[in-house]
Amino acid sequence: MTHSWRGMAHASTNTLGVEWVGLAMGLGFVLSFGYWCTDFLVIQRAMAADSEVSARRVPLIAAIPKMFLPFLVILPGLIAVTVTSHMAGAGQGAPSVQKESVILSGAPERAGGESNGAESKDLHFNAAAPSAAPLPLDDAHPHGIIPEKTDPVSGQPVLDNHGNPVYNYDLAIPVMLLHFFPTGILGLGLTALLASFMSGMAGNVTAFNTVWTYDIYQAYINKRGTDAHYLWMGRMATIGGVALSVAAAYLVTNFNNIMDALQLVFSVVNAPLFATFLLGMFWKRTTGHGAFTGLIAGTGAALLHHGLTLPADATPGIHGGWIAILHHYPSDMAQNFWTAIFAFTVNLLVTMAVSLATTPRPEAELVGLVYFPHPQAHRHPSELVPEARHSRPRRPCHAHRSQPRLRLALALLLQLPLLF
Repeated sequence: MTHSWRGMAHASTNTLGVEWVGLAMGLGFVLSFGYWCTDFLVIQRAMAADSEVSARRVPLIAAIPKMFLPFLVILPGLIAVTVTSHMAGAGQGAPSVQKESVILSGAPERAGGESNGAESKDLHFNAAAPSAAPLPLDDAHPHGIIPEKTDPVSGQPVLDNHGNPVYNYDLAIPVMLLHFFPTGILGLGLTALLASFMSGMAGNVTAFNTVWTYDIYQAYINKRGTDAHYLWMGRMATIGGVALSVAAAYLVTNFNNIMDALQLVFSVVNAPLFATFLLGMFWKRTTGHGAFTGLIAGTGAALLHHGLTLPADATPGIHGGWIAILHHYPSDMAQNFWTAIFAFTVNLLVTMAVSLATTPRPEAELVGLVYFPHPQAHRHPSELVPEARHSRPRRPCHAHRSQPRLRLALALLLQLPLLF
């Protein structure tokens, strides 16, 4: 059951360069919980519910299918790097079969997982009926059908500091579609891929213009604008958000895969915000000054850690080390996990320190906003109002109905990391 965790004892025992503390605390707790609990695109779905009861059920119900999403992310990559090594035609000396060439623009030329030594901007895949004699896994094709990453300007393969080619794992699903799907189904698969992208893009653009228009512009910049003016500002925010996403797409090309870039953004933005949410929901002593100061300190700590560290085989800049290089991480992902840990810890400590030094809000104003015992639970019976003297505070009935869902989600949360 714990076979997949054997390499997590030390950073040097796995290719990712992450030990169990960085994985469990950085990814399993801070980044995962931070995304699920503070990401506005996710929270917006719950805010659209018709009642508080439905809003409480949204994350509990959605958490169950969400836990199986890593299968959609991990399995395609595993299949793409191993599929040609176990199929006829993957290795040298494989028997020749009749094949149909499919071309994907923008990658070096390969046929059946082999490189012919010539550089080209087209990627050739051969669709053929599988042979009855599969070939064993060999070292000649360790990356399967994953193409080499090419420079968008020169068209030449991108090499790391050791002169080895860098592989473009972001194309795992597209190349699998080209490799396995016939002509008619290929169009359907590409349409589904684009539809999923457009759905996520639309949700993020909507969240961006909503936060900017109502939470920032209307609240702090122009409080007396008309509805038509705010509508115009929302449209301009949409255009600006799309322009920013295009610019960000060019920056992401500097990373080996898109997950490295996403986790970097989450470690700087979501990780400190998660500490603020956590204290705000479960510690009634938290104050607004403490939350704001902690959020600024946590974000600053994340940027400072990123500027003082650098992944191996990376140049100072967007990967880190833009202040000085005090420590090297084995990979971008290891750096991201520890950036999240530093941001969360600094935010937590600073928020608690500042909150203890400032005046908290009265408990009566926090009922329903902060999780703590009912104000009447610890009062003397003589202090209670007459109708409450002979009754004990009870939880709402919907809390009991949500308990089975909560237990199921927690059980899956604890079991899936051990099983997979």
